[in-house]
Amino acid sequence: MTDTKPYSKLKIIFKYILYYFSAKGKHSVHSPLVYGFITQVLKANNNCKYLAAERERKRLRSNPAIIDFVDFGKKGMTFQKKIETIANNSLKSRKYAQLLRTTAQYFNAQHILELGTSLGITTAYLTYDSSVRTTSLEGSERIAQEAKQVWENLNLAQIQCITGDFKNTLKQIPKKSFDMIYIDGNHQYEPTISYFEQLQKNSHDKTIFIFDDIHYSPSMEKAWKHLQSQPQVTITLDLFFIGIIWIDASLSKENFVLRY
Repeated sequence: MTDTKPYSKLKIIFKYILYYFSAKGKHSVHSPLVYGFITQVLKANNNCKYLAAERERKRLRSNPAIIDFVDFGKKGMTFQKKIETIANNSLKSRKYAQLLRTTAQYFNAQHILELGTSLGITTAYLTYDSSVRTTSLEGSERIAQEAKQVWENLNLAQIQCITGDFKNTLKQIPKKSFDMIYIDGNHQYEPTISYFEQLQKNSHDKTIFIFDDIHYSPSMEKAWKHLQSQPQVTITLDLFFIGIIWIDASLSKENFVLRY
């Protein structure tokens, strides 16, 4: 059985150093799609400023309120935590939230699906324009309440949040194709593979799949390698903290490790 325990912080730092010095830059990439992604997304990402969302992040990080929430990734156990603790430990960093937003903009994703709402900051980043419709799945109703307050403060009325165990709520997803699917849910091998297989029915040939924390644990690294080997998967990008997958049959099958 593959180890599902996350790597230690020291191990992650060591692995990141190895990744950084082995990753490729734009001059060693020949794929037009990937070259465009490097120059127009990775290199331009610092230009993406969403100060209103960062004010919400700051507000959450200073909220000492204690909430009860259910974690279906841990057998439906109920936990108590301060909102500020969740915000400091679980939210995607500004750098990667910006990257997700810039990616969605560059590929003109109009219908976005997110598995793992948390407190809603990343969801807000993904919903980059008033024309974008985002569906987000969150296990805990209580955490979703905090996310909805974030969206209300940011005037993002076009976000739909579905709460409950993903085993059930995946069946409630609107029967349509999404342009981008961001999977930040149960960080284990079997759920990750299962989500990808189930969501094929909600994708089209240009859909971009993004997986969070692909080097989080041996289990997630095994899942990432499995996804890369799938026949319908063509281009994959390893950015260490996230992995991006295309299923476009018109593209040549290649795996890239890009410095970011």
